[in-house]
Amino acid sequence: MANTLSDKMYGYRARIGYTSPPLTTEVFPYEFYKIVPAGVTLVVTSLAIVVRSKEEVDRSYDISMRAAREMAAAGCDLICLGGVPINMSRGATNAKQMIAGLEAELGVKVSTSASAQEKAMKLLGANKIVVAHPYAASDTDRIASYGTHFGGEVLGATQWGNPFNQIGRIPQDGALTMGRELMKKHPQADTILFPSPHWPTIGAIEPLEQEFGVNVISALQVIVWDALRRVGIDDKIPGYGKLFREF
Repeated sequence: MANTLSDKMYGYRARIGYTSPPLTTEVFPYEFYKIVPAGVTLVVTSLAIVVRSKEEVDRSYDISMRAAREMAAAGCDLICLGGVPINMSRGATNAKQMIAGLEAELGVKVSTSASAQEKAMKLLGANKIVVAHPYAASDTDRIASYGTHFGGEVLGATQWGNPFNQIGRIPQDGALTMGRELMKKHPQADTILFPSPHWPTIGAIEPLEQEFGVNVISALQVIVWDALRRVGIDDKIPGYGKLFREF
């Protein structure tokens, strides 16, 4: 029988490193591979987040620094440090310095979940934002504030209500349902933001953009988009929003 296997490695176009906050990571890899073109692979290290305590966040920051160095040694083309709370745990100024410092040290492109979302918001001209997140109501004010940090005005926010270690169990139409509810309450919004790349969101992007004529930004979507563009992959990828179609 003839050998039909390719002589190329899996990540022959790009190998994207990602430090994944949940100790039990499930949704991110699944949705990553739905979006990326052939020849792009994910190199993932799971961190230490179970309930998102301060101790877990601090520990995860330290693990992510070590993981970044190991991913660079393994030959990743770009490393994304996941988790806005982890990215920002030592202040916004430190977060930016961390990126610059690691890039200089490792000789590899570095991004964060926070920097990718901020970049996408500015590029799309996101000004009036509604936020839908997967966590408990007690987290809403904190998570909605990300929209303000990224440069917009938050008009409203809602939540699904799951604990951190259960957000992978949210149904696939959950983000779509919440996005519709928010747009009915705040029709003047120009952007729907879905923070956290660890619950199902990418299937909601295109339907909501078409239905309401707004920007839809998912944390996973922008992490993948930013990573691909920064490593020189400019493929226009249909089905996952304006970012992949036009930028």
